[in-house]
Amino acid sequence: MAPGGARVAAAIDVGSNSVLLLTVAVRPDGRALAIDEAVATTRLGAGLRAGSALDPAAIRRTRDTVVAFAARARAQGATDVWAFATGAARRAADGSGFAAGTSAAAAVPLEVLTGEREAALAHDAIVHGLGLGDAPLLAIDTGGATTELTLARGAAVDAAVSLPLGALASTEAHGADLGAIRSDVLAALATTDVPARARSAGAAAVASGGTVTALAALMLGLTRYEPRRVHGARLAAASLGALAAGAAGIDPAVLDPDRAVLLPAGACIVEGVLTAAGASEVQVSDHGVRHAYLRERLAAAGVRASMESLWD
Repeated sequence: MAPGGARVAAAIDVGSNSVLLLTVAVRPDGRALAIDEAVATTRLGAGLRAGSALDPAAIRRTRDTVVAFAARARAQGATDVWAFATGAARRAADGSGFAAGTSAAAAVPLEVLTGEREAALAHDAIVHGLGLGDAPLLAIDTGGATTELTLARGAAVDAAVSLPLGALASTEAHGADLGAIRSDVLAALATTDVPARARSAGAAAVASGGTVTALAALMLGLTRYEPRRVHGARLAAASLGALAAGAAGIDPAVLDPDRAVLLPAGACIVEGVLTAAGASEVQVSDHGVRHAYLRERLAAAGVRASMESLWD
């Protein structure tokens, strides 16, 4: 326990493009406060095709980062550190081996999430973090290799799908050819009826992930990334492409240059989903899968945590 009886715990999100750390202190009244957050671009999914093996250099970069983040969380007083991996580890032939080796190296449990579980957690993080009610909602979570869509009313999920659309994978496949990326987006969206159902239900669109949080930071004109200002911001669907095109040369305190390269592809993916869902804007959630995962793990350990006011 930390001073004052707070319990400190952390979650590490091992994504296809980035590794993210969230460390919180949960007070006795259940309110969680963020005491440390970090992100590192390791590109675990670099060059990956479904069923192929992970790049050895990417494995080393990612594993070293998870080890460092676990040590960083423990230095902040975390008594529990959990980790999970998403699209790249899920799609790779050696994903389970990567997870086992990284878990052993960092001395943390590491779960490889299914696409459906990732979608459900992204939705849970959005609803809890923004305090949304029971109106129809389309939750969008765009990562490096996959995009998860969840149609729900409050906590009740109607449908969830994981699509093979990611900012890193699309950029690697097509570079700056946005026409080709848009064609891939249309092809992937043709395999699911979730956006059409969202349109019929009049669902509001809310999104999490590095693409939309970066675009929100650019729209707000931030001089450094501020999660409390990004969280809840609204982006017009028609503005996404222009925001992404203007990302080059932005101060690294606001936007990692490695993320800026991926933004045009990410914006195409989000724009395509919004168009299919008939949404003219999207609300941004800084809370992502790591927030819901950490809350879930804490609940399993008997600790109820509210993350609605992480930065107060």
